Amino acid sequence: MAPPRYTDLKTLHAHVWDDLEAAAQDPGHPYRQLTFGTVHQNAPDLRTVILRTANADGRVLQFHSDRRSRKVEALRDNDRIAWHAWDPESLEQIRLYGRATVHLDDDVAMALWESQSPSSLMVFARPSAPGTPLSAPEDGLREAVKEEPITEDDVAPGRQYFAAIRTVIDRLEWLHLHPDGHYRAQFEYPDDHDEFEATWLVP
Repeated sequence: MAPPRYTDLKTLHAHVWDDLEAAAQDPGHPYRQLTFGTVHQNAPDLRTVILRTANADGRVLQFHSDRRSRKVEALRDNDRIAWHAWDPESLEQIRLYGRATVHLDDDVAMALWESQSPSSLMVFARPSAPGTPLSAPEDGLREAVKEEPITEDDVAPGRQYFAAIRTVIDRLEWLHLHPDGHYRAQFEYPDDHDEFEATWLVP
């Protein structure tokens, strides 16, 4: 059966954000692991991150990171960001653009920290920063890891290295490689308007 073909921009917009909100809750969703782009030393820099929260009303996507990481350093110099996602089953691609803020010890960071399972926060318990050279292919957690189950006390030392990255989207592009013909749409969110501006584009 062919996937649905969207003909109404408002319906399509709701579909995209419904998928993003679902991905933040469902580890198996194709949009759960997204490509996140920053600008580092005047060059594009990409990596895969786990989407932790999504809010359509605020156009907000969030994930967490080690505050000592290169992406955090990059965002302090240039807050422009991009996201990319691909659904291999429906053949939909989304690209999102906006700005990011880094949250370390405020309510945003604390709320994200407290909403995560201890196992997902264990990575922050390592004493060395991401990118630190090693003599062997290890994850840097050898001394920190203990037998399961991992508890809140185990991950507490990592709170000092935790950062919440909050992004607000100002443009969204969607592409569908539909068997009946490819098609594409764009949504923009002007700062001084509550409603988005939408248009179809040539794929």
